[in-house]
This record gives sequence, C-alpha cells and structure tokens, in this order.
Amino acid sequence: MLKLFGGMILGSMMTMMLLGGASAANQVLDNIQGLYLDQLTRPDTATTLILLVILSILLSALSMWPQKPVIEPQKFIKKLRRHCK
Repeated sequence: MLKLFGGMILGSMMTMMLLGGASAANQVLDNIQGLYLDQLTRPDTATTLILLVILSILLSALSMWPQKPVIEPQKFIKKLRRHCK
C-alpha cells in the first residue's frame, strides 16, 4: 500500500512542479525515497503472509487445473468424417 501511495505521489510530480516549484517536488521525492527504503528494510509481516497465501492458492489451483484429454488420431478422423458428410 505504501508503494502504491509512493507511485501516486510520483505520478503527480508534474503538478507539484507547476504549483510549488522544484523545491517542493524535491522535498516530496526525498520523503518518498526515505519511506520506500524504510519499507524495504523491514517488510510488513501481514503483507508477507497475505502474499504467501495468495501465491500458494494460485499454485495449487494451477496444479489441479483440468487438462483436456488427448483424442486418439483414429477417433479424431472418424469424427471429422461424420462432420464433413
């Protein structure tokens, strides 16, 4: 969530440049970089657990995904002949 917030602030950097000048934009950018580096050094436990649960659910769903059965060539040819008549 913090990364998304930082992305929104970076996205509005042009508006800050127009309204507050370069000094305001540099100050906001320094704050964002500080928060981002702080988040990287100590990730949130709840976020990590949620990501691990979602990843495990996704991998288990992919492993149990039904596969289409392979039709033998002779049966496939018979089906084609029925439809072509």
